[in-house]
Amino acid sequence: MEHNFEQAWLLALEERFGVQAKIGQIALDNRPRMLIYYFEDFPAKDMLTAVTSGLSNANHPNWVHGKPELSFSLYTKDTGWGSAAAYIAQSFFNDSSFHYQASFKLDHPMSKDSAMNACFVYRPPFMNEEQIKFELPDRTIFLAGLFPMYDEEIKMYETIGTKDFWNTPGFDPYNPRRASIANQG
Repeated sequence: MEHNFEQAWLLALEERFGVQAKIGQIALDNRPRMLIYYFEDFPAKDMLTAVTSGLSNANHPNWVHGKPELSFSLYTKDTGWGSAAAYIAQSFFNDSSFHYQASFKLDHPMSKDSAMNACFVYRPPFMNEEQIKFELPDRTIFLAGLFPMYDEEIKMYETIGTKDFWNTPGFDPYNPRRASIANQG
């Protein structure tokens, strides 16, 4: 059953994105299986989009119309971002709804190419409301974007909210090496 879902999800993503994926797997002791699908040069040249496959096997009471899978889309070649998305999905499996505006923090940087160790959830900006919804044979998935931030930005983000954080000068949702915006405004 799991393999059928993984194959259906991969095909749905490849069809929607128009790009073939490379597949990675994260294995953590006592955690659910999680694959990561990597899409190179998507949604633009020199970008990497990493999408989880396995979070939607979880259950949460807030998931009425569908279940999430997580994604990072960044100007990077570092697959550590996909590993970070899978780690977050595994760590909060069945415990978080991964709703828009939720934020997550790790004890270490999410990748080798950035000091960022936190992120928040929101709609991927290169997709509209219809494009984030995927109807698979056994479930409906809503693709949720993860956007990296620095530890010191978490308080600012939680205080001003997604829209104002997003519109703060210096914030770039696709740049994992941007400077911190915590001391602005």
